[in-house]
Amino acid sequence: MADTQTQFRADQAPAVAAVLQSPMDAITQHHYENLATGKEVRNKDGTVSTVYTIQVEIDGKPTLIPTVWDGKIIQDQEEAKRRAVASGKKWPQRKTHQELRKFDQAIHQDMKDISAEEARKILSRIK
Repeated sequence: MADTQTQFRADQAPAVAAVLQSPMDAITQHHYENLATGKEVRNKDGTVSTVYTIQVEIDGKPTLIPTVWDGKIIQDQEEAKRRAVASGKKWPQRKTHQELRKFDQAIHQDMKDISAEEARKILSRIK
């Protein structure tokens, strides 16, 4: 009988374990969705952008949203906000922008450029 457990490289284990043990925030989910669907941005310097976050006010609260949509970095903050709201997702909010920045820095530490297949496996475990 085939092993149906998802396998990840050893260097991914801590990040993947953290993702699978707790509810995934919308920014991290957006990161994996963009990788899974090929909608990440491949930058000229070789880096990958999957969320490129900004802070905006939504319903009077500091809110973290992505600016990467459909394989492009949306430069217009209002357009990025419109897309975030239209998505229906509950984007991370905090009481202050400083708290939100700390959260943003923390989640970005675990964001890695992984294959579309690996991203789909992670998403399948949380949905």
